[in-house]
Amino acid sequence: MTFFYYFSSSENSMKKPTRTMLDTNTYEILYKKEFSKILHKIESGELIVYGCGVIRNELREIPKSVTVDGKNYRGLLLSIYDQLTKDHTYPVESLAETLAEEYWKSYSGGVAKRKIFPDFLIVAVATLHRLDIVVSEDDKTMKSKLAMQAYEKVNAKNCLETPKFISIEELV
Repeated sequence: MTFFYYFSSSENSMKKPTRTMLDTNTYEILYKKEFSKILHKIESGELIVYGCGVIRNELREIPKSVTVDGKNYRGLLLSIYDQLTKDHTYPVESLAETLAEEYWKSYSGGVAKRKIFPDFLIVAVATLHRLDIVVSEDDKTMKSKLAMQAYEKVNAKNCLETPKFISIEELV
């Protein structure tokens, strides 16, 4: 007995979900207006949001005393982070730290290391895990022209593909 399988064009054209990492600065925007749209994209299988320790730690640095709409702001943003990333969190391993150091050495933007290095760690984790997109509103450091040049130069040297960088508005 022979079995034949017919795949319609819609089955053949099923897209893989976009694998993305949201920078810390996007979570405030998500809280204010875009959370439901991103959640819908995740639930529909169109998007997977990944997290990493750097982002969660930056959110945890928000003082517990800060409130928005009478609610603990830190808790609100951490809750959004947890809902979006669920079981999709990458640790910051030594290889990511090494890659971030290479970005730093290649970077000539004049921003203090303590300020920009967390951005380099986030990009390194996203790069090493071959994520499609990094979403950020940070045009002055993470998405600056000089930082982008550092990522491209170091990643090309190491045969790594640099993720695409977009804003939350472009993602939605």
